[in-house]
Amino acid sequence: MKKYIALFAAALLALAMIVSVGAAGDKTVVYLKDGGAGDGSSPDAAVGNLFAAYDALDLSKDCTVVVCGVFTQSEAFSYMVEYAGSVTFTSVYGGTDYRTSGAAYHFDPARFVCWGATTFEQMDFVANSTNLLVIGQCHPLKVGEGVTMTGDKMTGGSIAKAFCLLGGYQDGQDEPPFESDKDTNITVLSGSKMYIVPFSRKILGTFTGTANIYIGGNAEVTVLHCSAAYPDGVEVGDLKVTITDNAVIKNVYGCTQDTTINAVEFTWNSGTIGVFEWVCSYTAGKLFTCNTPTKLIASKAVQATPEYATIAANFDTIATLGETPTVPVVTAAPVETTTAAPAVTTAAPVETTTAAPAVTTAAPVETTKAPETTKAPAAPVEDPAAPTTTAAPATPAPAESGSNVGVIVGIIVAVVVVAAVVVVVIKKKGNK
Repeated sequence: MKKYIALFAAALLALAMIVSVGAAGDKTVVYLKDGGAGDGSSPDAAVGNLFAAYDALDLSKDCTVVVCGVFTQSEAFSYMVEYAGSVTFTSVYGGTDYRTSGAAYHFDPARFVCWGATTFEQMDFVANSTNLLVIGQCHPLKVGEGVTMTGDKMTGGSIAKAFCLLGGYQDGQDEPPFESDKDTNITVLSGSKMYIVPFSRKILGTFTGTANIYIGGNAEVTVLHCSAAYPDGVEVGDLKVTITDNAVIKNVYGCTQDTTINAVEFTWNSGTIGVFEWVCSYTAGKLFTCNTPTKLIASKAVQATPEYATIAANFDTIATLGETPTVPVVTAAPVETTTAAPAVTTAAPVETTTAAPAVTTAAPVETTKAPETTKAPAAPVEDPAAPTTTAAPATPAPAESGSNVGVIVGIIVAVVVVAAVVVVVIKKKGNK
């Protein structure tokens, strides 16, 4: 009998060890820099890659990744595990500003895929080449205060040459849905060379959620692309944009392809809007259809600016902050715009370094890397001469998704079976 009890105890011990290995990290703060090989508990014991950083965190809580030295993202990153907490990246923590000793987040053309609320604040981004595509997947995205973006090849005038914030889903990335009613939320309070897409990219689908875009602080957004980026025929829900403080939006496009949107509302408290076009002038002839009258709500201070009248002329309904609309709401057929609005001559010029946005050609060049769906190194950089559509998306391998639930369940079943056998054997011995 002692032998069977010993076997049972051994099985329980094995189960405990596997559960321990498969459990999530217990940290809420982890340090990150190139060459790090520690557990992330301090700058001297920093981790050296994003997967190790996320593995160390208890993602059910609000967590912080401290970029404490030069860190380089050279591969696409997708953790593949949705989490209920949040992750904030920063270079200022515990009274120390690691930027003074050279801390910065460098990136080659790549994707950063979010599986929960993600914030970047008090940190420097450096583009080694052209772009970083941050894919929100309907999780809150925020560029907080104190963020800079630099890089000679990054202009912000197109997705392929920008720090791009995509609120929704990307075609070919982690099996995105073709229909969703989830909201998207993007907040930008600093930074530059940014291109914002509130909804999806390259997915022919219907996304009926509300996109909430808040641009404030001293943020400088090169392009706000008000709907979805490609293809023709996409249908999206409501767009609500707020611009305030000293923020600047150089170019506002409704679309660069045939798009239907349910409603558009801009709240312009302060800040500057440059060129405003429902259909981007680079893609003239496309159709932007809004199911309800477009609405602009502006402060009296904004209404006194020289550019206000030109911007306001694009909207069906105009209101003053805190007052009722000054133009009655039109209840007739949906608005359809097929030509671009006149360019604003008094506003900031359109990016001249980019002949046209990356989304203006039938088969745009994708400069970001193929998605990495496992914790193994990502696929090599795509040939810049080949369109994205020729590369088959990687299929996530469930066993590498970061979850050990299947293994744990199997061990539990094994333990139960061993226990049952022990009980039967003991009973038989008793009956003898």
